[in-house]
Amino acid sequence: MANLTGIGGEAAAQTSSLPLYHKAIDWDALYREYPVPDVYARSVYLWSADRVRDLQNRRFMALVDIGWKNRFYQSLWGKAGVAPGDIRSIDDIEKLPTFNSDDIKNDQAEHPPFGLLPGYESLEDHLRTTPSRLQSSGGTTGKPRYTLQGITENEVNSISAARGLYLQGVRTGDILQIPATNAMASLPWAYSKACNEYLGVLPVTTGSGVVTPTRRQLEIAFDVGVNCWMSFPEYLTRLAQAAKDELGRDVRELKTKMITTFLGPDTEGTLRAHLESLWGCPVYDNYGVNEVGHGALECSHRRGLHFMEDLSYFEILDTESFKPVEHGKVGNLVATVLYRKTFPIIRYNLRDLGRMLSTDTCDCGSSFRRMDHFLGRSDNMVRMRGVNVYPMGCLPAVRSDPRTTGEWVCEAWDGVVDGRAREELTVHVEVRRDAGAVDGLQAKLESRLKNDLGLSVGVKLVDEGQLQTVASLGEGKAKRLIERRAAYLKKS
Repeated sequence: MANLTGIGGEAAAQTSSLPLYHKAIDWDALYREYPVPDVYARSVYLWSADRVRDLQNRRFMALVDIGWKNRFYQSLWGKAGVAPGDIRSIDDIEKLPTFNSDDIKNDQAEHPPFGLLPGYESLEDHLRTTPSRLQSSGGTTGKPRYTLQGITENEVNSISAARGLYLQGVRTGDILQIPATNAMASLPWAYSKACNEYLGVLPVTTGSGVVTPTRRQLEIAFDVGVNCWMSFPEYLTRLAQAAKDELGRDVRELKTKMITTFLGPDTEGTLRAHLESLWGCPVYDNYGVNEVGHGALECSHRRGLHFMEDLSYFEILDTESFKPVEHGKVGNLVATVLYRKTFPIIRYNLRDLGRMLSTDTCDCGSSFRRMDHFLGRSDNMVRMRGVNVYPMGCLPAVRSDPRTTGEWVCEAWDGVVDGRAREELTVHVEVRRDAGAVDGLQAKLESRLKNDLGLSVGVKLVDEGQLQTVASLGEGKAKRLIERRAAYLKKS
């Protein structure tokens, strides 16, 4: 119930029975628990590792209590033989089983539409007290997964995006263009809300290139004086080229102060260097996923991505044994989201490949652990002639030669060699219009890819722009694998 003063200065209070969003929680308490960007940057972000661990432990134990009341976790943990008394601190987290996106999809299929994981008995009753938002994954690995966010989840998701922007140099008065559509995915909502409600930054929500054509995106940017961008590398590259081809202008005229993006496995820095050359500004990497929100970010020193340790606890587990990997080894990222009460996330195997870079205090003063760039997806792996191949692993090779646009798509197909069936992988690589002679490029890329992937693959050079539709460039995460193998298509 909310008491509202009557119109025209009437003294009598009016009562609403609606679950008004801005009356549904204690906002001061929310901001004490989850500080806004500038407060965060001089407090929690600089805490010692021990103090951060104590905070994680407190939030984790509260989350486990929620889990035991949740029918999804009651079933999952019960089948694993875990009892409530077994979990006494975050040190016991490995006793809990992991789950993955397939479990979420199965839960939602068996208990439509949202499954048992959200944690309520009745959606109608839940909405009477908890104004909520429905989001979903992008569907790049199959049917999108629905995720419900209550007020805390919605606000902290935006606060975390605002923190990332602030730590990367965005300040009040800046103008951030967001070429991502405010639809079912949480990313554009989080960034536009972060700007509007937590930073005093003007969000320019142009949506994707399908919603607002690329030429118009650029015209808007030049008209209103956009000086910061949040977008994906593929579309940022396209914007820079379109400015030259369609407007006869250089995007560096915008005097962009920073770009925040998602670089993927840019371990050699070639993609970052390319974008910085095009735009004339620093480019910052981030990591996030639908159910987790903003998981990790680069600070100004850009020596790894800081896990946002007060909001999520990350583990890196071996892809087969599910045991913790040694420091510096690659494994699956497993996340426990410490702030989610609606749709709680406890030991969620993201099947995203990661590697721990450092547990030492960064030069920025933060003791938050740092991981390498996102290295690809383990469930997007191609098993090819006995070798595990990750399509995102092609990035360093493709970006190693300036004659390419840096775009590629892997095609898996059934071939025949010496009369015997053999699985083949062809990497389609775009060549720049102004590349000039491409003599030796195919052989160079095939040699580099064989070294990087551990497998002989074919390379097919294609004209610039040819992969735009195939790879869904500019519409979020690019599609890097096309399966044409009969065995795979039959299973699908």
